[in-house]
Amino acid sequence: MRKFKGKLFIISGPSRVGKDAIVKRLLGYQNLKLSTIITYTTRPKRMGEKDGREHIFVTPQFFKKMIINKEFLEWKWFANHRYGTPKEKVIKKLTAGKNILLNIEVQGAQKVKKQLPDTITIFITADSKKEVKRRIFNSDELSWQQKNLRWQRALEELKLKNHYNYIVINKWGKLNQTVKLVKKIIAQNIKQPLTK
Repeated sequence: MRKFKGKLFIISGPSRVGKDAIVKRLLGYQNLKLSTIITYTTRPKRMGEKDGREHIFVTPQFFKKMIINKEFLEWKWFANHRYGTPKEKVIKKLTAGKNILLNIEVQGAQKVKKQLPDTITIFITADSKKEVKRRIFNSDELSWQQKNLRWQRALEELKLKNHYNYIVINKWGKLNQTVKLVKKIIAQNIKQPLTK
């Protein structure tokens, strides 16, 4: 089994449990020396997005070619578009001793863990199934159909939480505490002294 100088961390969990906010905060901690990987997508650019910053925007044909060439660690369909994590970029960073933090959905996390077994996986969720449902259905940005789809997917994702190295509860209004806990998990795994 190939050993890397750097460590790969994956955060995943159901929709609306605060994963994006947690990842954003963690990437800001200089002492953790975390970097991320820009994913490829076939979806169109949104207002204010920049190619190579939020995603690398490619055509469906280009993405398909990358799948055929086995260039992704994992890829998925989401809302009629494809998203994928480029394998070479991850391997290059880990080989160079860089620590990587990725926000990947549950099935993708399983695929990565199979290929890179040293990956540390962290499952973020709310304090109950009922609370996960409340957060999904309380969203103003989603249609009822989108909410329902996300809830059905969340039920499947929750079944797989015990496959993760860590399960972290992000209680409503307690983001700071959650970030502190995940920061501690990462610091322990990279043997990094934890500073406030």
